[in-house]
Amino acid sequence: MAGSIEGRDAFLKTLTDKIGEPEFKPYEPISDLPQREKANLSKDELIALAKAQAATVSANFVETTSAELNGVIAGIIEKAGGGQVMVPSTDELDEFGVQVSGDPLVTWQKGADKRDENITNAQNSNVAVAVAKFFLAESATVVVETEAGQGRSLHFLPTHYISVIPESRIVPRSTQAAEYFDKNKKPGTTLNFISGPSNSGDIEMQLVIGLHGPLEINYVVVRGI
Repeated sequence: MAGSIEGRDAFLKTLTDKIGEPEFKPYEPISDLPQREKANLSKDELIALAKAQAATVSANFVETTSAELNGVIAGIIEKAGGGQVMVPSTDELDEFGVQVSGDPLVTWQKGADKRDENITNAQNSNVAVAVAKFFLAESATVVVETEAGQGRSLHFLPTHYISVIPESRIVPRSTQAAEYFDKNKKPGTTLNFISGPSNSGDIEMQLVIGLHGPLEINYVVVRGI
């Protein structure tokens, strides 16, 4: 559902009176380019675009089917060295038939009193597995939502991260994701946009991968769902 703005006119009038400027007018876009850009691409074309972009952000890109999904996830976890795996306590893993094993397997606990426990579990996890809310093909970016069943620590603290991406959630760019939340669903406390593993190039101009987040991110695109 769309949000609402309260007290805007009074605020702007006070501001313009103070600085002696003419009355502010609400911003009006000069074109619909953000909506049109790449909007005509098919799912196959969006996936091809995302795959090419994933290479530029140092993310692993895998395409699979529902029938093979859990085997693919198990293979990535094994390749990452196994160990503790963390998953959210949202309904989306069950919704898309995702089954995960870990040694041990830990689940994000709901409730403010579980905050420290969740952060510790995330820090101690070798792998995290979560379902993306959206996948932006233009930049190979997953959109994840901070909500009761998954906090941001789950996405940023484990060493390896697996993002399960239903084909139906692949959109051209951030414009479509923002439009969804504006019209359909008020987001949780935070929306995080993740483009590959964390990196920084501001230390002697040398690119360092995994500097302050997962060392490896895997995009697992599931065809047909």
